[in-house]
Amino acid sequence: MKPNKPANAYAKARHSATALLKDTLHLADLQFQLFSVDAAEFWKRAKVGIVCGVGASVITLGSVILLMFSLSEFLESSFELSQEFAKAIVASITLLVGGGVLAVCFRQLTKAGSALKRSQTELQENLIWLRSVLSHDEEQ
Repeated sequence: MKPNKPANAYAKARHSATALLKDTLHLADLQFQLFSVDAAEFWKRAKVGIVCGVGASVITLGSVILLMFSLSEFLESSFELSQEFAKAIVASITLLVGGGVLAVCFRQLTKAGSALKRSQTELQENLIWLRSVLSHDEEQ
């Protein structure tokens, strides 16, 4: 009778561990779904902030235009340049700076997006693999 007890105890422990892992996986899956719902809720609530940010950006861009005209006038009067040449210098500098910043922003957003996608894919693959392992263990 002693040889049956350890085997029976081992089977119960294995069954309990398998049930715990299944519950943990189910909880992780629910947590991922909750994160998706929370992210959607965040974007719904963030609309006012985004609109205010866009409005502030438009006002700031308007003042940048005035700053560019002022810089153009400064170049024209200080260095005795023609009005067209001074404006062309300011526009070229602004275009180069804006293009550089845009390129950096695009590169950073691409990296950030790929990291999120990689994490999501990895989590889904891990959950599928663990479920298949647990299902295979139960069948045996």
